[in-house]
Amino acid sequence: MAEKTFAVTREGYTMQAKLSRENQDVLLEITGGDVPHYGVVTIVSPHQATQTIALQSRPGHQHQEGVLTERIAAVIAPALQNNAFIVGGLHVNRITKQQLAVAGAMAQALGEQVRDYLLAHPRDEVIEEFS
Repeated sequence: MAEKTFAVTREGYTMQAKLSRENQDVLLEITGGDVPHYGVVTIVSPHQATQTIALQSRPGHQHQEGVLTERIAAVIAPALQNNAFIVGGLHVNRITKQQLAVAGAMAQALGEQVRDYLLAHPRDEVIEEFS
């Protein structure tokens, strides 16, 4: 398994992506801010529509990072050779309007870094054999 880390910093906080690969599949962990965590999963596949699952963050609320993981998913989709799981969660304590306003652009930039890396480093498919 190969791992690669990417990061974007703006308005006093960092959003990062840790990319892991198994065969032609991709696992991306999107974290950052003051409290990195896992709260959403976005599934990207050339064989089905993108889907996001958001877990509860506190009573009556769900994690909102799907907005970011779905943006990254849209950017990297053309570079995928097979499936991708994007797991994400970032929390900036007492986030300001300016910090919130740059989050989408940060996700876009992070997705572009990942996309460019995937395009530059394709994987040969390991063929599965079945009995």
